[in-house]
Amino acid sequence: MNFPENYYLNFHVHQQKPAENEIVIQSLFLQDDLIVQHSDKIFFTAGLHPWHADILVRAEINSKLEELVRSKTILAIGEAGIDKLKGPELKIQEEVFKYHIDAADKYNLPLIVHSVKAHNEILKLKKETKSKVPWVIHHFNGSKQMAFDFIENGFYLSVCHHIKSSKSKLSEYFCDLPIDKIFLETDDFRIDLKHLYEIAALKMGVNIDTLKQQLMLNLKTLLNE
Repeated sequence: MNFPENYYLNFHVHQQKPAENEIVIQSLFLQDDLIVQHSDKIFFTAGLHPWHADILVRAEINSKLEELVRSKTILAIGEAGIDKLKGPELKIQEEVFKYHIDAADKYNLPLIVHSVKAHNEILKLKKETKSKVPWVIHHFNGSKQMAFDFIENGFYLSVCHHIKSSKSKLSEYFCDLPIDKIFLETDDFRIDLKHLYEIAALKMGVNIDTLKQQLMLNLKTLLNE
């Protein structure tokens, strides 16, 4: 895929459209009618969000993902994962998440992970399943120890507005994260992506262009391109 290095990459959104000089990766809900508008600035992932984990059965999940992969609509599986604060019982969430792990390995696509109060469970599943594809924790806001535990086990971390919040520990140690293992995203929040890049670049001690080029390189590496 052709990702221009001078664009801002917004790694995870839902409905947001790209502004000038931006590329967005929209996360589609698998249970919806997945009518997508192809563009050279909008790319897609798809999965059954843990909040909706009891909506589809395994055969439906597999069928929908297979069609999206076959039609080359998506570049990654997910978001899927575990949320201890919302959604059906954890046993169902974990079972459905495992379906997505299997699909990601089957199609050799990265896995976008939703993890709320479940970082230990996610890390344990990564080790137990011996998944061969890279996983990305989207909207990560955990401790420094957990961040490096994830990175040491082959994860990428996609971070949001917490890097600018004085109430978040992430803002304190963000500068210590390896720049080749991160992404920036706005998720569902009304955040100025360019301002987020300014904050990240300042904390990392690099200029904006270097950060844009590196995150685009991270995407290409993630996708094995």
